[in-house]
Amino acid sequence: MRDVLRLWVITDGRLGHLNQLRGLVSRLEAKRTCEVRWLDISKTPFKKTGRTGLLAQFSAERPPHWVIAAGSRCHIPLLWTAWRCAARSLVLMKPSLPLALFDAAMIPAHDAPPERPAVLVTRGVLNSIVPTYRGREDDIGLILLGGINKHFDWDSAAVVAQVAAILASQPNTHWRIGDSPRSPPELTEQLRALPADNVTLIPYAECGPGWLPGQLAEVGQVWVSRDSVSMVYECITSGAATGLLRLEPLRDSRVTRSMQQVIDKGLASAFEHCDVSQALPPSTQPLWEADRAADWLLERTESAS
Repeated sequence: MRDVLRLWVITDGRLGHLNQLRGLVSRLEAKRTCEVRWLDISKTPFKKTGRTGLLAQFSAERPPHWVIAAGSRCHIPLLWTAWRCAARSLVLMKPSLPLALFDAAMIPAHDAPPERPAVLVTRGVLNSIVPTYRGREDDIGLILLGGINKHFDWDSAAVVAQVAAILASQPNTHWRIGDSPRSPPELTEQLRALPADNVTLIPYAECGPGWLPGQLAEVGQVWVSRDSVSMVYECITSGAATGLLRLEPLRDSRVTRSMQQVIDKGLASAFEHCDVSQALPPSTQPLWEADRAADWLLERTESAS
């Protein structure tokens, strides 16, 4: 019988980083008996102590096999903890420190990671969504809207025009529309003014933490604005047929390239190339990077034991 895999996870409290960590840890726990300890350095400042002090910080009795973190603020705590506890370090991003300092890294392809045995190149960032391919409601659709960002020109009128076209072209589908903290005030006003009775607006402030996963497991198709990179990959991972609303890029960036790669690879459909009167086609290939990443890490764990 294999030993329990001990994981210490360091987070900076940022929702995007936390979602990546949760996605990976949940898949590791599904495949292997794990003992997981979390440290949120946004709430409990990290202390550079020795092994005994670190055990106390993580409320653990034994040191970890792996220390895992996401976010540049976590780099030093990650490396310090792994060093003092004779554990291995895993970073979920392209680190700001030299990559050679870390034992392993999981880096999105759009960050142009180097080809190394200790680097897993992922399609987008990891997330905690679990794919669902059966039992979806074909007559229910979801539209997810972002807002002001530094990669795409946000034009509320142009976005609302695309939404209006989708609502009018599929009148037998009931659409749920969710916005985000980045959505400008005029977006909600323009959406409420749409002459459609097959839509429900759901402000982000009314959505709990489990709202999006629940929606993505239920709806038959989903449209998402392409500035919302994490949501795009969550939608694709969910197994729901996904379309990307049109936004004009402000510049060539890793985000704009990533969204174009999603379209080119057939993971999602582009609004400008779609017949919106028809339901979106499914992705050309399944995507569950957290599961693949867990398998990769477990292989590295076994090979080194």
